[in-house]
Amino acid sequence: MMSERLLAIASFLNPFDSFIDIGCDHAYLSIFMAKKGCKHILATDIHENALEVACKNIKRERLEKVIETKLADGLHSIDTSSYNTLVIAGMGTNTIEHILSLKEKLQSIQKIILQSNKEVPRLRKFMMNLGYTLVEEKVIKEKNHYYIILHYQKGKQSLREEELELGFYKKENIEYYLYLQNYYKKILLEVKKESLEEKELLRKVTLLNLYLQKKDGI
Repeated sequence: MMSERLLAIASFLNPFDSFIDIGCDHAYLSIFMAKKGCKHILATDIHENALEVACKNIKRERLEKVIETKLADGLHSIDTSSYNTLVIAGMGTNTIEHILSLKEKLQSIQKIILQSNKEVPRLRKFMMNLGYTLVEEKVIKEKNHYYIILHYQKGKQSLREEELELGFYKKENIEYYLYLQNYYKKILLEVKKESLEEKELLRKVTLLNLYLQKKDGI
């Protein structure tokens, strides 16, 4: 069962990718991509119950020869040398950073697709410092919640302040920018005047205003 969020993640993958789906849950993404032509997939999860369901789903689709499964904590105990892509979705930025801190596991990894549940600006900065280039992002609204999917390729990059905070400007994301603007303005009414929190919120609103004033996306 592919949600809009998973479909957006899948849009950054292609049949030539050999990928590890970290935190695969019930392996819907891995199964979807195997049917699209991917030949080398590893679906992992730290939760035994979730992985058991994933294995049943894979077996039902007769994809055991394409999708390998492994009970694992992030990249620990995983040989990444035969894979070129990582997918890490549905976790917090702290967890994602912890997983990717094993730099020796990233030598063969050319593409990383991420979806963090929070602190996305911090994640963009972390990935830039890690030596990966932000290629594209998609903002998906599902069940009244916004999800940001980030597509990275190995390579150095320097992002501007507004790009670290909001990603690359896209005209189709105006609704999301307006949502953030209203959200921050509501919080501003509750925080202490001239506090560090107020200054940070005002910085974010200023950057949002910059994007909302743009007429043409890239």
